[in-house]
Amino acid sequence: MQLRKTIKSLLLSIPYLLLSFILVISIIAPILEYQRLEVSRNLYEITHKICNQLPTRCLFIFTSPMALCARCFFIYLAMLVVGILMIVFKKVFFSWKVGLLLMIPCIIDGSTQYLGQRLSNNALRSVTGALAGVGAGVIIFPLYFKFVDFITRKRG
Repeated sequence: MQLRKTIKSLLLSIPYLLLSFILVISIIAPILEYQRLEVSRNLYEITHKICNQLPTRCLFIFTSPMALCARCFFIYLAMLVVGILMIVFKKVFFSWKVGLLLMIPCIIDGSTQYLGQRLSNNALRSVTGALAGVGAGVIIFPLYFKFVDFITRKRG
């Protein structure tokens, strides 16, 4: 029984650790780049797999762009906050409708910018990213919690 609880706790910590790792890398990379440390390039390469990192779309720390664009940074940050709030308040809120509704502004902002219909700015990217992160969080975390419950429950 104790082993099952330990495994469940470890599994539940994975998304929090992953999101925290991504956010920390995003913040540390420009600090290291500002100090002209070569390791910063490795951190930018890690996050380049999940973000375009266009400097015009990034927030800056000192004189260097963060390793995630404003939209991606706030998506990951909002997802982490939603997950933490679900644990702290022991309330799991799940709604496809609310989650998708919160993602619509980000989809509109990103797609109209991509199609060249208009230019966005970092303030708008940050707000729509945060909304999308909350939307993704209210869908992903409850499903992940159910998945962990399913694979760690006692059978037989």
